[in-house]
Amino acid sequence: MQETTAGTAEPVGRAEGSPRPRVSVVLPVLNAAPHLPGLDRALRSQRPFPPDEVIVVDSGSSDGTPELAAALPGVTVLPIADFSHGRARNLGARAASGEIVVFLSQDALPADANWLASLLEPFADERVAAAYSRQVPRPGANPMEQYFLLTHFPPGDAVARRGDSGEPLSLSAVFFSNVSSAVRRSALLAHPFDEELIMSEDQQLSRDLLSAGLQVVYRPSSVVLHSHDYTLATVFRRYFDSIYSLTVIFRAHTVSTSVGMGVRYVLDEAVYMVRRHPLWLPYYCLYFAAKSLGALLGHFAESLPLPLARAFSLHRYHWDRAR
Repeated sequence: MQETTAGTAEPVGRAEGSPRPRVSVVLPVLNAAPHLPGLDRALRSQRPFPPDEVIVVDSGSSDGTPELAAALPGVTVLPIADFSHGRARNLGARAASGEIVVFLSQDALPADANWLASLLEPFADERVAAAYSRQVPRPGANPMEQYFLLTHFPPGDAVARRGDSGEPLSLSAVFFSNVSSAVRRSALLAHPFDEELIMSEDQQLSRDLLSAGLQVVYRPSSVVLHSHDYTLATVFRRYFDSIYSLTVIFRAHTVSTSVGMGVRYVLDEAVYMVRRHPLWLPYYCLYFAAKSLGALLGHFAESLPLPLARAFSLHRYHWDRAR
């Protein structure tokens, strides 16, 4: 495993004969009934051991999700009325009995029986506070989603980050994903998710853990199937919320910061589209326009009239209690 900070590298691995930690899976859900049977099978198939408990945090499902989850062995259902991404995960972590809390999105499916063991392996090193999995697209995912996952969750060796270089932490330095992640419970209780963030609570957690001198590990050998087929309207709203949340987490994240990060990515993405998916180019132009406009307006979310910010947002509940 490579450990990165200021150009240094150091191996991190499980000590031989170390006792395994108790593991709790926290699954925030909303109308997840179609996903639960497959998730249950995937979790029970993990080797050499499945998780010790599963905690489903339900935010008002209307499709029978709580009843279906409660009927599964080893599953506890916790309702949450005042949902936020951070609040739901904090609730599940506080109720967990495991030393390690694994967070899994309802639409993420472990790709094999090694997903959990590989995700947990770095925690043999006490410096490691969190780890996250590789994400690969489901069959039929659009090429923009395929490219995003390929660039943000590449195959290869595990990489550990630490934040003791003395430099301010940027988004690229703290990148992390709660789609499939594991966090040492003691570290999470000391550095909980921000319950007021509209999204990107995973980036905030990683920032706080790294700022405390702890380590965050990317484990590409732990794989989940996960991708979305967003409409253009959803793309706009998602990027509006995403950039707004980043401006809250990283106060120095300005329009120029987003442009600087985005130009190289867009140029490489455009080459990918031209070479591999030329028939998608007309739609890709619309996709790019929706994403760019949402991102630009996200920088000004806090100064927009409240009805307008709410209309632009994918997480409208956030604005119902804002300001």
